[in-house]
Amino acid sequence: MIILHGSAGSPFVSRVRMQALAKGLKLELSRAALGTPEFQRMNPLGKMPVLEHDGFVLPESLVICEYLEDTFPTPSLLGATPEARARVRLVVRTVDLYCGGVMSLLRATNDPSFKINAAAERAGLDKGLDALDIFLAGDGFAASEALSLADCTLVPWLFYATMLTKQGDDALTRRPKLARYVEFIGGQELTRTIWGEMDEAYRAFLTRWKAGQVAANNG
Repeated sequence: MIILHGSAGSPFVSRVRMQALAKGLKLELSRAALGTPEFQRMNPLGKMPVLEHDGFVLPESLVICEYLEDTFPTPSLLGATPEARARVRLVVRTVDLYCGGVMSLLRATNDPSFKINAAAERAGLDKGLDALDIFLAGDGFAASEALSLADCTLVPWLFYATMLTKQGDDALTRRPKLARYVEFIGGQELTRTIWGEMDEAYRAFLTRWKAGQVAANNG
């Protein structure tokens, strides 16, 4: 039994979900009880996702992905050679460390109470996206000829990044490799499945958040 504690709306949860689907693993998604003593025992950092596999408990999405690759090596989503695995990991690390500004910028456009240094967030994001536009394979999948953990990281991130595009932001469209990748990966069945799950979770979150805002304003 493989249980993943988290919400499909989280890009970190969805990368593991996408990996499991790509590998044909039966993975049960269980809503994370954040803040509860039970969840804190699983992950004292208090973040999702957390994986449970036959009694073994593991937090941190990237570590979970590596664990699943080691435990279920076929099909490999890391690549067949050291060079291929390095390219996959480079894309994953770039997204994780340098492209997170998408979430802050998106939240700021929807929540006036959320204050950020927009110029600094944009500068950091541009740096990450410029690097990503170099590191991507160029055509097809992100880092190799087949789907890899690089795609499993990028696809959930793009669910939110493309929201900026719909608001007139050209961060994705003005970078040639990135633009080609978005068009290619958006046409993949697995991408549509993940984005569908994320959209459902995101809409549910917005409904709860708006209800909370109304309650706070009426209180």
